[in-house]
Amino acid sequence: MPRRIKQAPSARFRTGDNVRVRHGVMDNDYPDMPIGGWAGTVLETHDGNTHVVRWSEKTLASIHSVFRSRCKNDGFDIEHYWIDANDLEPDTGGPLHIEKPKRITTSPLSPKDQDDRIRMIFGLTSNDTLPDVDDEALKTYCEHLSKDLAFSFTAEHGEEYGHPERVTVIGLGDPDEPMIDEMYGVLCEVLMEGRVVTLPLGELDGVRGKPNRQLVDDYCYWLHNFV
Repeated sequence: MPRRIKQAPSARFRTGDNVRVRHGVMDNDYPDMPIGGWAGTVLETHDGNTHVVRWSEKTLASIHSVFRSRCKNDGFDIEHYWIDANDLEPDTGGPLHIEKPKRITTSPLSPKDQDDRIRMIFGLTSNDTLPDVDDEALKTYCEHLSKDLAFSFTAEHGEEYGHPERVTVIGLGDPDEPMIDEMYGVLCEVLMEGRVVTLPLGELDGVRGKPNRQLVDDYCYWLHNFV
């Protein structure tokens, strides 16, 4: 007797269908964040029961700021979403009824995470994005470095020009007047060729000593990535 061939289940939704997320559905990565009521359009269908949805402009404008910050911090695409068809229902139009989080959980900051170490400097939580580099943020960072860096220490300067030179960093200037520059960031005083010169801290490499090296590396990461 011939075996009966099972047919693959047909997709509940097709490309181009307008859908909404059923109320009560929570985000897989952030279980304290509901996504019920989010509306969008099906872009792709996979395995018959999983869809890629592009959220509508109204939905994107209504997304909770904490959810938005977390996606930015973790590098997630906030405009598109993989979701099970069982979590969706047809969108028949009408106003959005987007669920709001009832209790937002803040993960503890980890001293082993570079972004978290920088958040600690600015008094932020794990839900916050790192601040952009501006005068106020540079002043805050400069004050932190002035207190935590152990002077003096050696580093290299000029590697980007092909002729690195060992220098001795002796300080960041007067603590009451942070040495910062709009273009170059925090400035430091170094001994170079027998004289004291001012250099951008962000141009130093090869810092000797683990605490100082981590402090300068964290600062350079922030300076070069959040302008």
